Amino acid sequence: MKLISFAHYTCGGLLCDILNDTYSPIGNNGGIESIHHSIGKIDDSDSVLLNFDQEHFKNLIDHHRNNQYWIGTHCWLGNVDLSDINRVINITTLTYRSRLYRWVRAYHHYYLESQPWQDLMGIDCIDKQRETAKNYLRSFDKISHYRVTNLEFSDVVEHTAEFMYLIPTSCKQHLDRWRQVNHFLYAPDLWTSTAANRFHEAEHEVTMGQRYVY
Repeated sequence: MKLISFAHYTCGGLLCDILNDTYSPIGNNGGIESIHHSIGKIDDSDSVLLNFDQEHFKNLIDHHRNNQYWIGTHCWLGNVDLSDINRVINITTLTYRSRLYRWVRAYHHYYLESQPWQDLMGIDCIDKQRETAKNYLRSFDKISHYRVTNLEFSDVVEHTAEFMYLIPTSCKQHLDRWRQVNHFLYAPDLWTSTAANRFHEAEHEVTMGQRYVY
């Protein structure tokens, strides 16, 4: 059995499609709706899913133990017995760059495309965005285990050599489509954008323990 562990908005669907040689549709949330990338999901979390029912997780994946395809989970597997797992790719968000990329994806789909938040205006909108961004400050950590390959999310976004080494050379169509759908991650002003500012403000409040002053 082969698993991909990832926090939401960190390309679990893309990797399942590439490694399983499938081509799934794009969902309304901008993610790739791979059947395989949802098999091991117990729950979703804007932050990091550390505490979950391990017995429930084991029962979910046991049904697929004899299959050769990769399956996904939002569960961080650092505390799970991996002795029966052949291989794990763990998509980490240890760097600021990765955490910001993840937040920008969430921001784009929550606040620019999602109808429930489009009625918020002014400081109410800023407050809501800043508070949501706090969920994305926490890292999806590496797992030190010989069966686990840790891959930083920024390497996926930027298609670095480390990422390209793990995937087939025939995946250009997958990567081109993902880059087109997530074009906002490649904007020249990303690091000074509204989304980046909300992330900085959230980090300031959590780190400094005080309200951000505008």
